[in-house]
Amino acid sequence: MLMSKKKPLRREFTSESDWLEEVFEKSNSESSLNSAKSALKTFDIYAKSKLDIPDPDISDLEEKKTEKLKFRSGHCFTNRERSTINAEYIKAVNERYSPVYAKARATLLKEYADWFEAGDVQSICTSIQKWIRFMTKSNPDEKHRRVMTWKAKKLNSIKPYFAFLKAYLRKCHGIRITVDDVRDFITFPKQEKQAREATEVKDIKDLLTYCEPTRRALYYVLLTSGMRLSEALTLKKTNFKIDERPIQVHLRAQDTKTGEARDTFISEEAWERVAPVYERTLDGKYLFHDTTKEKAVRMECVVMNRTRRKIAKTRGDVEPCEEFPEGTGILKHYENSIRYCIQIHAFRSWFMTQATLRHGSDYAHAVAGHHTYLDQYIRIPLKKRLKMYQELEGDLLLEGNRINSEQFHEAEIAEMQEKILKLEAMAVRKEEPDYNKDQFDGITN
Repeated sequence: MLMSKKKPLRREFTSESDWLEEVFEKSNSESSLNSAKSALKTFDIYAKSKLDIPDPDISDLEEKKTEKLKFRSGHCFTNRERSTINAEYIKAVNERYSPVYAKARATLLKEYADWFEAGDVQSICTSIQKWIRFMTKSNPDEKHRRVMTWKAKKLNSIKPYFAFLKAYLRKCHGIRITVDDVRDFITFPKQEKQAREATEVKDIKDLLTYCEPTRRALYYVLLTSGMRLSEALTLKKTNFKIDERPIQVHLRAQDTKTGEARDTFISEEAWERVAPVYERTLDGKYLFHDTTKEKAVRMECVVMNRTRRKIAKTRGDVEPCEEFPEGTGILKHYENSIRYCIQIHAFRSWFMTQATLRHGSDYAHAVAGHHTYLDQYIRIPLKKRLKMYQELEGDLLLEGNRINSEQFHEAEIAEMQEKILKLEAMAVRKEEPDYNKDQFDGITN
């Protein structure tokens, strides 16, 4: 009797879209999701370069764009019209490049799968090592989807990209690379460390001066609470406890990067700027924007760049150039980096610096939503936390000269003083002899 052959079990892997969704759900961060997408994009570019796949012809798209932007008598293009035409061009270029990158990635992943089935993990790691080396070097001949020159990546980008690619290979293609494999076959470039620049109060004040009221209120929230920008942009009226001083702000778990709810505070000086925004905001609406959180974060970074340039124009600061390799003033960059020293995300660092100087790093990290060693054993009562923030509030003053206790508690202090005077008067009356009572006692006796 012939034995029937069993059909091999069909293996099922996580799809790319599901994996990206998991990345976002785990981190609750749009930047982590974008980093995962960028990791795959750099891998696609490397695969196309490694396999010598030619770029698609986009000359017709360039001609079409040029024709649309050609000057016409009596018509002047607005910035919105130019942006629309450029967006259409970029979309068309991406669609032209997408099948090329898809083919390159599929071809290289097929090689990885064959090597893995043969037990040859070393070849996979060697290929990934070449991808890492590819990322460390600029290549003016290599373009990516938006027809931009390929620029070298820093180690703080390369390591997360590798971690995302490693997870992608494991979950979406069943290709497992162990810690020992990484240790034996993969080497990362040496990290160049540079100390972070301190944000000066003068620069913060200049930024506040050039902001419209709603954005100034947002900046005050960031500077006096230690929130991340993405967290501050989720604030609604229900997050605030305005009947307490200092004003307490509750961040919900779904709105924080760590997925943990926490409470922080804002100063009375900040509340003076936030109060008008709070009053005119409808229930259930965001205080500082009317779009999605992700778009709002991008917009705030764009606006910060514009504001920075306005200030630089009045000061005479310059971008990095041959004479000033890192730039000057408010336009100063970190060495060999595109990052500005003064940026919106540095507001959180400024707060943490002030909090650390006042109460130590454990307190600063706790308020800012960071975990420290054995922090589960540090449970400060609310009353004590309120007092600690009141002590810190004086260090967070930017434009005013009076702190929360002076502004909010003046009426309470006056009322308490009045009660004390009344109690003292009652005590004096009790100590005085009652002459009427003494006379009455003499008659009875």
